[in-house]
Amino acid sequence: MVSLEKIKLPNKHVFNGKEFPVAYKVIKDPDDDREEYGVDDTLKFLEDQSKKGLFKKLLKRHGVVVLRCGKRLDSNTLSKYISAIGANSGDQPFEQNGSTAKRTEITETLSTANEGPSSIRIHQHNEFSRFVKYPTKLFFTCVEYAAEGGETPLVHGGEFFQRINAKAPEFLRELSQRGLYMEQIWPLKSDTNTNWANKFCFGRNIDPRDDDFEHQKLQAKQLAEEIASPDCEFTPENDLLIRQYTKPIRVYEGDGESFPCFFNSLSTFYAYTKYKVAEYGKTRSICYNDGGEIPAKYLDLVLQTSLDLAYAHRWEEGDIAIVDNYMVSHGRLPWEGVRRILVSMWDEVDKPEYAPWVAAT
Repeated sequence: MVSLEKIKLPNKHVFNGKEFPVAYKVIKDPDDDREEYGVDDTLKFLEDQSKKGLFKKLLKRHGVVVLRCGKRLDSNTLSKYISAIGANSGDQPFEQNGSTAKRTEITETLSTANEGPSSIRIHQHNEFSRFVKYPTKLFFTCVEYAAEGGETPLVHGGEFFQRINAKAPEFLRELSQRGLYMEQIWPLKSDTNTNWANKFCFGRNIDPRDDDFEHQKLQAKQLAEEIASPDCEFTPENDLLIRQYTKPIRVYEGDGESFPCFFNSLSTFYAYTKYKVAEYGKTRSICYNDGGEIPAKYLDLVLQTSLDLAYAHRWEEGDIAIVDNYMVSHGRLPWEGVRRILVSMWDEVDKPEYAPWVAAT
């Protein structure tokens, strides 16, 4: 038999009286006389607890749930654990499209999280929040870790909103009423495997045997319109341009309360343009939906706040971090050494609209 033992994470946050994140160690049940427990025991436990709604309840309350397995596990075993939680919680795998970073499929449900250079910091973002379709849950898991640095910063969207609202309520009023526009381009050719025809970008429906270039473009554009934005087109250079009109603040409903929640990728894409990060140079414009300029002081405030509020999760091999993508943004700190973190994205079946928060006029 297997059970969970609550553990303390250093530097955890508290939002509205609730721990962020919450963490448990996966242990052998004290009443079990056996010396060890196996993969099948853990799978059965995760399936049973997921069917009872344990992880869904914890996630709604805390935003991030860390399961510490306490030992190195291979990607196939971790994939089974994640699928046991996701499927038995009533969710379904979310198909990744529109990536701005190189990714490689490892198992049916796990892929590399981001294969960009380890020297580059990835700033806070809610996964695919700028698109029409985005996942509700993310599973990050640590396969191998022998590194200095490489923590995963996590920011609570409710705390993010509160901090900015305390300093610049006029900005949040404007942002909520006018929306956030981003213009991004996926090139025909890319040195980082992020051209529009890549499987994890917009090439999932392109038949590799299809040598009809115009048909390839049509397939990519149709997918982009469906999952990213209906406003997209190919440039004369055959790059795919996507215009994204978004509602960057939402109303989070869960655990008996509701609150305004920062839900966007403003920090990460502003940082790429501000610091001119060549590897992630897809963003051409960040402004209000009506084309109005967002003052730099507000963009800098968002970026700095994302740094100030981050809980930096220090990985251990075998960790699984379940992240509520609606509530929590994530990033990646630079590192030296060996660090292998994989991701699995899941979606609630027949999920309701994630309603926007709009300040009163």
